[in-house]
Amino acid sequence: MSLFAGFVIATLLSAACLWVAMKLTAVDGTFLAMLLISAICAVIGLVPFIGWLAAFVAMFILIRRWTGAPIWPDAVLMVIVSRLVAVLAAFMFSGLAS
Repeated sequence: MSLFAGFVIATLLSAACLWVAMKLTAVDGTFLAMLLISAICAVIGLVPFIGWLAAFVAMFILIRRWTGAPIWPDAVLMVIVSRLVAVLAAFMFSGLAS
């Protein structure tokens, strides 16, 4: 049960980071689309050995499909910005937790 709760929380945080990055890069889309992209990529990432790469590629394809943003530079920039937002959020949460 705790693994499922962790999966849901991580997916929600990833979707929130993608949504913030979407707003910062001026890409049109919905939070629901970012949530579905995060969930699908999280499940694909569970595949041993190649899951992380397949999830990375799937994220670009899904962003392209559901937001209409071209892969270069919008989708790439959106993923990079979402990872930066995630790192900043992790620093904030680690500072608050200690």
